[in-house]
Amino acid sequence: MAYKTPLTLFKAVSLCCLLSSQVACGGSSDEQTAQAPVTAEPITGAVPSDTTWQSSHQTVAFLNRATFGAKPSDLELYQSTTASEWFETQLNAPPSYLMASIEQYVRPEDYNEPSLIYMASTSFAFWQHAINAEDQLRQRVAFALSEILVTSTNSGDELAEHAEAMASYQDILIKHAFGNYRDLLRDVTYSPTMGFYLTYLGNEKGDEATGKVPDENYARELLQLFTIGVEKLNLDGSQMRDNNGQPIETYTNNDIQGLARVFTGLNLNEEALEESVAKAFSVPMWVFDEDHSLKEKTFLGQTIAANTFTEESVEQALDTIFNHPNVAPFISRQLIQRLVSSNPSPAYIKRVASSFETGYFELPNETRVGAGKRGDLAATTAAILFDQEALNPTGEQRGKIREPIIRFTQWARAFNAANIWPEFILPLWDTSSATRLGQHPYRSPSVFNFFRPGYAAPGSKTAQNNLVAPELQITNATSIPGYINFMTYFISGAQQNVDIEEVEEAIESEGLDLDPDDAPNSFLVEYSNALNYADNAQALVDYLNLLLSANQLSEQTNDRIVQTISSLSSPEQRVKVAILMVMTSADYLVQQ
Repeated sequence: MAYKTPLTLFKAVSLCCLLSSQVACGGSSDEQTAQAPVTAEPITGAVPSDTTWQSSHQTVAFLNRATFGAKPSDLELYQSTTASEWFETQLNAPPSYLMASIEQYVRPEDYNEPSLIYMASTSFAFWQHAINAEDQLRQRVAFALSEILVTSTNSGDELAEHAEAMASYQDILIKHAFGNYRDLLRDVTYSPTMGFYLTYLGNEKGDEATGKVPDENYARELLQLFTIGVEKLNLDGSQMRDNNGQPIETYTNNDIQGLARVFTGLNLNEEALEESVAKAFSVPMWVFDEDHSLKEKTFLGQTIAANTFTEESVEQALDTIFNHPNVAPFISRQLIQRLVSSNPSPAYIKRVASSFETGYFELPNETRVGAGKRGDLAATTAAILFDQEALNPTGEQRGKIREPIIRFTQWARAFNAANIWPEFILPLWDTSSATRLGQHPYRSPSVFNFFRPGYAAPGSKTAQNNLVAPELQITNATSIPGYINFMTYFISGAQQNVDIEEVEEAIESEGLDLDPDDAPNSFLVEYSNALNYADNAQALVDYLNLLLSANQLSEQTNDRIVQTISSLSSPEQRVKVAILMVMTSADYLVQQ
């Protein structure tokens, strides 16, 4: 049964949560009651012809879901290409990997005593790629995957001290963003970054004499968070229920114990370790069969025979998990939430999950996307972005709160930020504080991500209407003014007001090959397009409304901004205040 709450209410209750600070950690809304089990069927284009982009605002809306933000040059993109052609071009764009980007910050001594700038270099690389990379769709999908298959430098351990660890993990997600989810699971499993984060790196077989048992951390999160979830689902994401109307668990603790035996015998690559710990964290883990449990491993109704060694055990286990019917709806729903809508309808989830199952999707121009193999992420992404609920987000249960990270990158792209040199801007070294963005790439507080997919603020109207708003879990009375102040800093150009002498001293102390004279030129934005409209307050707001929010501003918000900037005499001040008011309005914060 579909929810009956329109987007206007979702926007209103979201703003209510923002302003009344009714946000707390934990809590989730119940899933919908399942109907009869649903099976997969081929899904074709969601629109009859390739008319996805019929105007500038439709182009901006599409790109704001598919990239880290539309650019001014994209406003008329619909006149020169189609959405299908753009999507195909993005699929064929060469991947931009982060590992090469961090090399400029590495000194030999960092491997013994890591410098602060070296440890922050993975963050620098993220900002550079999110804002400037040509393979925007791949980068955006990889970021969405990072919020499902979570690793984090938040705990201040070796993952933070060795920049290569997180960069190599990010590159795994970038590599497989248009690949197959099964291949992604394998590379994630052998990643020393994941091995260290979820404590199975160096995991050894049990010892009955001492009572020692294999570490269960990865086995549990692999099932709970990365693949199938805790309750059986139909293809449309709804819960299956037993004869008593109760949800059906997907696994038990016995399954976790059996699966934990699989992930024994994996450790750092010894050859790479001879070079450096950082190098060992940048290549797949080695197999050490002598540490692997040779006992029978039973889980999810399947058994891996006794005396099966590490590599074969891992392959059989991942095959079993990947082929579980929950994977398609469980992963599809979360990817929809990261890109398009917090509350996709069961029909939307089913359509996307069907493309995950069949491994293909037909674009509106009749081009087939996907290799026809279950788990194809290119087909799944196409199904998400070209679905009718994404392209025509009017009516009930549409939209999502824009993540703070995405808001910032959108600003940088919307105004053609040049010289993306985050090393010169201290606020970008760590934006996780609620006084900044309240979120930093690859630095979530736990394996449960920055926010849970089922989160609804307790006592809020969102929860009362059986809706979820994941991003509101990191929204509170501190983060609201924190975001406003953070954006004010950049929109106003304060990042250019640096003390060259202080920068030079810092560079010398770090022994870096950087030019301090570059500091005032970092993140230079171009407001010339907006300044062309500055003499006409309404025209300026119309331009920013299109570029930043795809014409989502309400009449009330529009009038309030026009009235405010009309009282300002400086054209540049008008532009900056108007941008800030648009990007802090409730109309903008809810992406439709």
